[in-house]
Amino acid sequence: MINFQLHTSRVPDMKLSSVLVIVFFILNLLFSYTCITNSSSVQVGASSFHLIVSGVLYFIATITFIQFLFFKEATYLYYVLYVLINLCYFTLIFSSNPEISKKFPEWFRIMRYHLSLPLLAASYTVYILFAVYFLNLKPKDGFVYKWVLLSIKLYIVILFIALLLYFLPPSNAIVNVIRTVLLLACMPMGFVSILLVYIRIKNPIASILCIGSLCFFTGSVFGFLFSSEVLSYPSNTSPFNQWVFYTETGTLLEIVLFSSSFAYRNKILAAEEKKAQELVLIEVEKNKQKEKKLQLIRDEIARDLHDDIGASLSNINILNALAKRNSSNPDKANEYLDKASEDIQHVSESLSDIVWNINPKYDNPENLFIRLRRYAADMMDGKGISYEINFPENVSGIHFNMEKRRDFYLIYKEAINNLIKYSQAKKVVVHIKLSEENLHLSIADDGIGFDKETVINGNGLDNMKHRAGIWNAHLTILSKPGIGTTVELLLPLP
Repeated sequence: MINFQLHTSRVPDMKLSSVLVIVFFILNLLFSYTCITNSSSVQVGASSFHLIVSGVLYFIATITFIQFLFFKEATYLYYVLYVLINLCYFTLIFSSNPEISKKFPEWFRIMRYHLSLPLLAASYTVYILFAVYFLNLKPKDGFVYKWVLLSIKLYIVILFIALLLYFLPPSNAIVNVIRTVLLLACMPMGFVSILLVYIRIKNPIASILCIGSLCFFTGSVFGFLFSSEVLSYPSNTSPFNQWVFYTETGTLLEIVLFSSSFAYRNKILAAEEKKAQELVLIEVEKNKQKEKKLQLIRDEIARDLHDDIGASLSNINILNALAKRNSSNPDKANEYLDKASEDIQHVSESLSDIVWNINPKYDNPENLFIRLRRYAADMMDGKGISYEINFPENVSGIHFNMEKRRDFYLIYKEAINNLIKYSQAKKVVVHIKLSEENLHLSIADDGIGFDKETVINGNGLDNMKHRAGIWNAHLTILSKPGIGTTVELLLPLP
């Protein structure tokens, strides 16, 4: 069996395809002209109808070929070939009329008998190829795609068998039986293929293809039944007493329907292309926003390294130099070294915060709350402060992106740091509650409190307010001298 794959994204070679179509078109036109000019003694109705069908098909083939040259799409090429092969087939059938046939040489009459079935098989083969490209079928369509490939292979086999019959005498009974079987196989297989496509791919384009195929199939069936004398002609008037009239009518309806559907198909494809372009633009904009966020993160890290860690490292260097100068005064030197040790601890914590903030695996809220609990516990254990930490057990319903997680953590950290440095508290309660729309953080101590009017611009309070404002969060600080301090944050979710 022939093994091949269809590549609907490939555009056929333009020059070779154009030359083949033009040559076939000219030969077909000369053949049709010869048949028409030699049909003067044939019934006027049949000749006129064939002339009308040929004219319509030639016009459609010309327009479609121009579209192929313009759009460079395989769909148009296969459609042109399908129309031209049908033209050749019907002209060949038309030329079999005794009044016309005698005008041709003997070798042509023999060749014509053997060419009709291969042309029909070639017509169906190109028709299925056209359907594949028209509907943009791909391997992902599963059974439909596999069936289409199989039907194409079967038509190619029929085509080769029909050509091999050329070497057998036309009067051989076996040849006639084989031709009849092949003919009967050709007609339903194409329609069944398109019907399966319609069943699996229910869209307007598939519906149009299915209706057109039904017209062709119906015309072919009636043509076969009249030619084999299974049915009697409804009228003895030409062209109604010619079986080819019914087959040509079905084909004409199909091709006109397909041609008119190209405009609708192109409209759908244009809308899909526009939508795809819009999605690309949206994706580009998202990427720009991501790059912008990434740059902001880089700038923030650079500022942290320069302002915070850089200043601490410079201070450590100065303290180390002062300790060396006071080597003769151990108490003073140790004082400087203790301060340097505190700065080293600060640098270590800052670097840890930076790494934690930019690592996406910590976007998980469980990891965030573990770090919050550990930070508060370590700080308050170091100062001997009694504390109570109440966090919700189930935090799977909330999500923080990197920037929001970072700002929330820094607000929390700043509040804990201020508490440790200035509150002189004996007990602290840290409480987080979750609702459907908000996260509520409360940090309360029983320390000495402070007068907000005198320190409103100090102790990092402005930074806390700024970070809360970025996320439309509400930050409240309740404090009075002697009664302790409560920091509350209402952070919208997500």
